Amino acid sequence: MNASPRILVMAPDLPFPIRAGGQMRMASFVKALARVGRVHVACVARELPGETLNWCTELGVSITHLPRARVSPGRLWGERLEMILTCSNLLKRPGEQAFFEEEFRRFKPNLVWLETPYLSRYALVWEGRLPIVVNYWGTSQGAERDFRAARGSRKIWEWFRWRAAKGGEVKFAPRLSAIVTVSELDANWFRQLAPKAPVTAIPNGILQQSERDYSQVPEDPELMVFTGDLGYRPNVDAVTWFVREIFPRIRTAQPTARFKAAGRTPTEDVRALAELDGIEITGFVPDLGEIIAGAALYVLPMRLGSGIRSKLFDVFPLGKAIVTTAVGAEGLELHDGRNCRIADTPAEFAAACAELLKNPDKRRRLGMTLKRLSTEVYSQERVETAVAELVRRVLEVRED
Repeated sequence: MNASPRILVMAPDLPFPIRAGGQMRMASFVKALARVGRVHVACVARELPGETLNWCTELGVSITHLPRARVSPGRLWGERLEMILTCSNLLKRPGEQAFFEEEFRRFKPNLVWLETPYLSRYALVWEGRLPIVVNYWGTSQGAERDFRAARGSRKIWEWFRWRAAKGGEVKFAPRLSAIVTVSELDANWFRQLAPKAPVTAIPNGILQQSERDYSQVPEDPELMVFTGDLGYRPNVDAVTWFVREIFPRIRTAQPTARFKAAGRTPTEDVRALAELDGIEITGFVPDLGEIIAGAALYVLPMRLGSGIRSKLFDVFPLGKAIVTTAVGAEGLELHDGRNCRIADTPAEFAAACAELLKNPDKRRRLGMTLKRLSTEVYSQERVETAVAELVRRVLEVRED
């Protein structure tokens, strides 16, 4: 392997500051790659703030960005039509293509690392010239769940979206030098689609986002909390389902229980939930750690989406008990009764929450068991070791 490979990371957003699960994964992998070789990040983002530049400088990473262009409704519908006709969600935008090609020409990498598969649309022009690795944050199974959950005319659109997502996987995954997934569950999916492409499951590393000691934050024994982008459909579905179907049952057993959902871009439907007694909906909060630490219980009532729920990496280090669904626990080292509670019906989910709200010792034991995942399973050191080994293998195959 080249003693210090030049790695071009193509990203759909800023890798830092961490404001969502995707950025947490990008930050973890950029940090890991920076220990392997010289890294240059080319990303699409509104701006390049000072905190991002400082973070990259500390890692020894260079970064450039293309200001995210506003896409007209006509162009957007044209892209959707193209997705339907080509059975693929990997479409090209000329401005982005020119940007990434210029960064490639200028940096002269010997490995290209893509954060999310959508950027394969630009990188596959270099197929055969150097290794191309894609970090998949999920699979088309998430789009399939959206389709199966949709009702009425929306079901037609969700079917086309699922068809395009899977079509992109089938068409392009076999052409990659290596595939990285968030879990073994997703890895097995791609091993079936691309049996000749090496597939490696590497979970997120938990990065310390704050120097603050949250142990002194007082816990509200009646409060349950959910965090995440409240404009993202799986999160919207989770919060709505919890408030409408689960929370009233909890209130029957625990009349003073309350629920808070914190996250950016809440939809109008989500905001309207705050009109109900005991429900609070906030927008973006700068310190999720304080919100989570101040709650008695973290709830993750996910029914849609795929991949792993990166929001839980904010929860594990704080030792907070979790109640989730099988979909929410998917791909993670979560086991019902051992380190969390898993329930899939409103009645079972409500019963698990009510039981833990009434039993502080039990939720503390679950939380402390979860906290060990931070150091034993999802540590940044493990990610860095796995990434270094993957890069070594990919470059050695290329040299052979």
